[in-house]
Amino acid sequence: MPDDVAPPLRYFKTGDPVHVRAQQVWLILVSTVMSSARNPRRPTVITYGDLAEAMGMDRRAGITLNRQLGVVGDICVANDLPALNCIVINDRLNAPGDHVVTRRGRTWQQEQADAMTTDWFAVRVPTTGTLRKIRSAAVAE
Repeated sequence: MPDDVAPPLRYFKTGDPVHVRAQQVWLILVSTVMSSARNPRRPTVITYGDLAEAMGMDRRAGITLNRQLGVVGDICVANDLPALNCIVINDRLNAPGDHVVTRRGRTWQQEQADAMTTDWFAVRVPTTGTLRKIRSAAVAE
Protein backbone atom coordinates (compact mmCIF):
# COMPACT_ATOMS: atom_id res chain seq x y z
CA MET A 1 0.00 0.00 0.00
CA PRO A 2 1.46 3.38 -0.90
CA ASP A 3 2.34 5.64 2.05
CA ASP A 4 0.09 8.42 0.78
CA VAL A 5 -3.02 6.18 0.99
CA ALA A 6 -2.81 5.11 4.62
CA PRO A 7 -3.38 7.91 7.13
CA PRO A 8 -0.79 8.00 9.90
CA LEU A 9 -1.72 6.49 13.23
CA ARG A 10 -2.04 8.82 16.18
CA TYR A 11 -0.51 8.25 19.59
CA PHE A 12 -1.71 9.12 23.09
CA LYS A 13 0.48 11.73 24.73
CA THR A 14 0.79 14.02 27.72
CA GLY A 15 -1.43 17.04 27.31
CA ASP A 16 -4.18 15.23 25.38
CA PRO A 17 -7.69 16.36 26.39
CA VAL A 18 -9.61 14.36 28.99
CA HIS A 19 -11.84 12.69 26.39
CA VAL A 20 -8.82 11.47 24.41
CA ARG A 21 -7.13 10.05 27.51
CA ALA A 22 -10.49 8.47 28.46
CA GLN A 23 -10.27 6.44 25.26
CA GLN A 24 -6.84 5.23 26.35
CA VAL A 25 -8.26 4.33 29.77
CA TRP A 26 -11.06 2.36 28.04
CA LEU A 27 -8.51 0.34 26.07
CA ILE A 28 -6.41 -0.43 29.14
CA LEU A 29 -9.39 -1.43 31.28
CA VAL A 30 -10.91 -3.63 28.59
CA SER A 31 -7.58 -5.37 28.06
CA THR A 32 -7.22 -5.83 31.83
CA VAL A 33 -10.62 -7.51 32.12
CA MET A 34 -10.42 -9.57 28.95
CA SER A 35 -6.93 -10.92 29.70
CA SER A 36 -7.93 -11.94 33.24
CA ALA A 37 -9.56 -15.11 34.56
CA ARG A 38 -12.85 -13.12 34.36
CA ASN A 39 -14.09 -14.56 37.64
CA PRO A 40 -17.00 -12.49 39.03
CA ARG A 41 -16.29 -13.85 42.53
CA ARG A 42 -12.70 -12.56 42.37
CA PRO A 43 -12.76 -9.59 40.01
CA THR A 44 -9.50 -8.50 38.46
CA VAL A 45 -8.59 -4.95 39.46
CA ILE A 46 -5.91 -2.42 38.60
CA THR A 47 -4.61 0.31 40.91
CA TYR A 48 -4.66 3.99 40.03
CA GLY A 49 -0.86 3.90 39.99
CA ASP A 50 -0.74 0.91 37.63
CA LEU A 51 -3.23 2.62 35.33
CA ALA A 52 -1.12 5.77 35.29
CA GLU A 53 1.97 3.73 34.41
CA ALA A 54 0.10 1.90 31.62
CA MET A 55 -0.74 5.36 30.25
CA GLY A 56 2.95 6.30 30.24
CA MET A 57 2.69 8.50 33.32
CA ASP A 58 4.36 8.48 36.73
CA ARG A 59 2.48 6.23 39.21
CA ARG A 60 1.74 9.26 41.36
CA ALA A 61 -0.36 10.69 38.52
CA GLY A 62 -2.96 8.02 39.28
CA ILE A 63 -4.65 10.46 41.66
CA THR A 64 -5.37 12.76 38.70
CA LEU A 65 -7.34 10.25 36.62
CA ASN A 66 -10.78 10.81 38.16
CA ARG A 67 -12.09 12.81 35.18
CA GLN A 68 -11.00 10.23 32.61
CA LEU A 69 -12.41 7.41 34.72
CA GLY A 70 -15.65 9.37 35.17
CA VAL A 71 -16.05 9.65 31.39
CA VAL A 72 -15.54 5.89 31.03
CA GLY A 73 -18.05 5.21 33.81
CA ASP A 74 -20.58 7.66 32.36
CA ILE A 75 -20.50 6.11 28.88
CA CYS A 76 -20.89 2.64 30.36
CA VAL A 77 -23.86 3.69 32.48
CA ALA A 78 -25.46 5.54 29.55
CA ASN A 79 -25.32 2.29 27.59
CA ASP A 80 -26.45 0.05 30.48
CA LEU A 81 -23.06 -1.63 30.69
CA PRO A 82 -21.23 -2.38 33.93
CA ALA A 83 -19.24 0.66 35.00
CA LEU A 84 -15.79 -0.41 33.82
CA ASN A 85 -14.16 2.33 35.90
CA CYS A 86 -15.00 0.32 39.04
CA ILE A 87 -12.08 -2.05 38.47
CA VAL A 88 -9.65 0.79 39.26
CA ILE A 89 -8.85 0.82 42.98
CA ASN A 90 -6.76 2.61 45.57
CA ASP A 91 -4.05 0.13 46.56
CA ARG A 92 -4.31 1.03 50.26
CA LEU A 93 -8.11 0.87 50.51
CA ASN A 94 -8.72 -1.87 47.92
CA ALA A 95 -11.67 0.19 46.68
CA PRO A 96 -12.37 2.79 44.01
CA GLY A 97 -12.34 6.47 44.94
CA ASP A 98 -15.25 8.39 46.47
CA HIS A 99 -16.57 9.65 43.14
CA VAL A 100 -16.80 6.27 41.41
CA VAL A 101 -19.56 6.05 38.79
CA THR A 102 -22.00 3.12 39.04
CA ARG A 103 -25.35 2.25 37.56
CA ARG A 104 -28.35 3.23 39.66
CA GLY A 105 -28.96 0.74 42.46
CA ARG A 106 -25.60 -1.01 41.97
CA THR A 107 -22.56 -1.03 44.22
CA TRP A 108 -19.02 -0.81 42.91
CA GLN A 109 -18.54 -4.43 43.98
CA GLN A 110 -21.50 -5.52 41.85
CA GLU A 111 -20.17 -3.48 38.94
CA GLN A 112 -16.76 -5.16 39.25
CA ALA A 113 -18.39 -8.60 39.17
CA ASP A 114 -20.58 -7.67 36.19
CA ALA A 115 -17.58 -6.24 34.32
CA MET A 116 -15.90 -9.65 34.52
CA THR A 117 -18.77 -11.40 32.73
CA THR A 118 -19.24 -8.80 29.98
CA ASP A 119 -17.78 -9.52 26.54
CA TRP A 120 -16.01 -6.18 26.13
CA PHE A 121 -14.53 -7.26 22.80
CA ALA A 122 -18.08 -7.21 21.40
CA VAL A 123 -18.37 -3.50 22.29
CA ARG A 124 -16.76 -1.06 19.88
CA VAL A 125 -14.23 1.35 21.34
CA PRO A 126 -15.98 4.69 21.90
CA THR A 127 -14.69 7.40 19.57
CA THR A 128 -13.04 10.46 21.01
CA GLY A 129 -15.96 12.49 19.62
CA THR A 130 -18.47 10.41 21.59
CA LEU A 131 -16.33 10.64 24.71
CA ARG A 132 -16.09 14.42 24.24
CA LYS A 133 -19.91 14.62 24.24
CA ILE A 134 -20.06 12.54 27.45
CA ARG A 135 -17.45 14.79 29.06
CA SER A 136 -19.25 17.97 27.96
CA ALA A 137 -22.54 16.71 29.39
CA ALA A 138 -20.85 15.88 32.71
CA VAL A 139 -19.21 19.32 32.90
CA ALA A 140 -22.55 21.01 32.14
CA GLU A 141 -24.24 19.30 35.13
